[in-house]
Amino acid sequence: MVASDDRVLITGLVHFFDGSGPLIGAATTETEALSCLNQGAADLLVCSYELDQGGDGASLVAKAKATHPKLKCLMLIRRPLLSTIQAAIAAGCDGLCSHERIGSGGLLSVLQAMDSDGSHLDPLITGVLQHHHNHRSGPSPLTDRLSIREEDVLHGLCRGLSNAEIADQLQLSVDTIKHVVSSLLRKLEARDRTQAVLIAFQRDLVSPPAPIPRWKS
Repeated sequence: MVASDDRVLITGLVHFFDGSGPLIGAATTETEALSCLNQGAADLLVCSYELDQGGDGASLVAKAKATHPKLKCLMLIRRPLLSTIQAAIAAGCDGLCSHERIGSGGLLSVLQAMDSDGSHLDPLITGVLQHHHNHRSGPSPLTDRLSIREEDVLHGLCRGLSNAEIADQLQLSVDTIKHVVSSLLRKLEARDRTQAVLIAFQRDLVSPPAPIPRWKS
């Protein structure tokens, strides 16, 4: 299911998903999108933050998730404002992708990461969150509730890396990274990795980016 106020984008998305499975509908308003979702058995909603008739993607995702809790939702962000990103995460989006990356493989990489990791933010989105964090006064150290390995994985999440990319940089298995991410979600009381990233920046749990160290064993 795709929804956007941009009809050119809708056409592009329909072409992108052609052959990937049945497309139950394309909508330009929140009402149309919810009606399509209620009539079909969609497993993925891709929407823009901007919708026609005064609607917005965050409201659509929140309502869609309320009636279809297993629905995966990817939001395409045209203007990566902090308030827009926070609203999308709060609504329950499983993935966020900036418009700038849609045509350069970014959309596919986010979808692949959502499939393997459960949820994902692309690096431009996490960069906005990091920029906001860096301009706040008095950055705090990482909480002592986290282990060194959990801190390293959290840094990776906040850089917009997938589990596979974090595993490669830390020289660990993907299964180990998944285990660490699960531990992080419990400790941060986060719904998923996208919310964990937001919490990390809101609570000053991450410092400005630094190279991720390589584990020897």
